[in-house]
Amino acid sequence: MRYLLFWLWGMLLAPPGLLAQTDNALLNPRAVGMGRVSVILADEGAVWSNLAGLTAVEQASILGTYENRFDFSAFQTFALGGVLPFAWPGAAGLSLSRFGDGLYNELKIGLGYAHQLDMVSLGLKINYVQVAQQDLDSRGSFAFELGGLVNITPRFVFAAHIYNFNQGQLRAESTENEALPVVMRAGVGYQFSDNLLLGAELEKDLDFPASVRVGLEYRIAKPFWVRTGIRTAPFDVHGGLGLRHKRWLFDGAISTQTNLGITFQFSLGYRWGQSQKRPKKNADE
Repeated sequence: MRYLLFWLWGMLLAPPGLLAQTDNALLNPRAVGMGRVSVILADEGAVWSNLAGLTAVEQASILGTYENRFDFSAFQTFALGGVLPFAWPGAAGLSLSRFGDGLYNELKIGLGYAHQLDMVSLGLKINYVQVAQQDLDSRGSFAFELGGLVNITPRFVFAAHIYNFNQGQLRAESTENEALPVVMRAGVGYQFSDNLLLGAELEKDLDFPASVRVGLEYRIAKPFWVRTGIRTAPFDVHGGLGLRHKRWLFDGAISTQTNLGITFQFSLGYRWGQSQKRPKKNADE
């Protein structure tokens, strides 16, 4: 019965991308709280969204993320991410995530590198995606992603990203090949002050309508942040909180989808080691 329910939800109710990780699901609560505006964000969470943002990270970091969709145990994700910055303006990122349960699950492992060139940062990541279903052969494929981030002024940023530009396909001997989605995103962000960030993003999966996201982040006190945003196609409303205290990072987010209910996500991170000071990335230096 549970197996049947899983597929009924996936086929009849859920908009594209809500139930699977093969579409490069967003595992960054900071971005989820901002309506899933993610491509412009430059911090440890960029290991999940746009690797170019890792060039802003100054200390080695590790992140653990958990997500539950619609209060159903089969739709939960556990993830780990790590960032290692280098003395030159660059950083390596590693990510590992598992979605689903024993009946159906998806495993993704990613490794990438980001490098800063003046006001431009570029990031390349290679993912291996494996899908396993009960009583069926597991299938796997590589999915490459490329991202860029440009600090046009000290306060204005433009970023773009493409996932699976190699058009990888899940392959197995006993089943037909299944193409992984090709997803493109572009966005802008404006930092009104040290306390307020506004961002907007357009996402286009080649197989589905474009999705628009708008979100903002506001610091209400030195260690605390609040976030909100909306997304179209499907339409949902988002909110979140963040805490930065010494070496510790905490972010939580919640979103509501009319047909299916509530999704929540949170992450805990830790920074350590010597800080690698970064040059300013803007066109006004």
